[in-house]
Amino acid sequence: MRPDDIACSIVIPTLNAADLIGEQLEALADQPGAPTFEVLVSDNGSTDDLAGVVERYSEVLPGLRRVDASRGRGVSVARNVGVEAAASDRVLICDADDRVSRGWVRAMHAALDSAPLVSGPVETTELSGRSAGWVPIAERTEGLFEVWGHSYGIGANLGLRRSVWSEVGGFAEDYPAGAEEIDFAWRAADRGHLFTYVPDALVHYRIRTDLRGVLRQQYNSGRGTATLYSRFKPESVVPKSVLRRTHHELMLLRQFPLRGGPDARRRWLTLTAFEAGKLVEARRLGIRAP
Repeated sequence: MRPDDIACSIVIPTLNAADLIGEQLEALADQPGAPTFEVLVSDNGSTDDLAGVVERYSEVLPGLRRVDASRGRGVSVARNVGVEAAASDRVLICDADDRVSRGWVRAMHAALDSAPLVSGPVETTELSGRSAGWVPIAERTEGLFEVWGHSYGIGANLGLRRSVWSEVGGFAEDYPAGAEEIDFAWRAADRGHLFTYVPDALVHYRIRTDLRGVLRQQYNSGRGTATLYSRFKPESVVPKSVLRRTHHELMLLRQFPLRGGPDARRRWLTLTAFEAGKLVEARRLGIRAP
């Protein structure tokens, strides 16, 4: 495949996902009506058989290749390396453990005709089962994600013009594993580049099915939220005083679901992990938690 023939590039930031990425690669191989595209598996330093899996799938995805993104650890590093290596100015980003829908490439590529940044919906039940109800994400989203009144595209379903990525300065690589795509969206908005919602570009999003993994993910998301606040300090967000924070945490403890079954308790634990992440990172940064 010649670089001039590539209409868009798909970047998959990946770390030790040899057992999961095949489902995503199969979904990308089944994209009727899609323009010619390449797939870059941006390897963040995998120690499993990721290279072997990529080689096997190269027969059904002629534009598939693995790029070395091991210069640093983190999803932002892998995204940045993949975008930099892309042959096209139109770049789509998805995750190794999810599955894009049929028509995802076509819809996202078309949306980039008139928008610099695009993102579509995610649904959480098909790949996750019961654990979809443990996290504060709608089972099927109906618009862009929002935080503190500002919208953004989730990193697992994102499209951009590489020229915009370059102008913004790429994804911040010093974030905890959470909120880095929000940071990117806000820096892009400061330069006049806003996200456009693409309703037909659905991604089946996988929530971790082990509770420990979900709690770790939510804890890191809380850390990322505190980092986000420390960098932007939006006027609409008033950090809680010591008294208000103490009251908030006591109310959270009182809301422990003695009834409602194990799933209700898991939902409470994920919320608690998120709040704990915010508090720990805010203290490390020397700020009041938002």
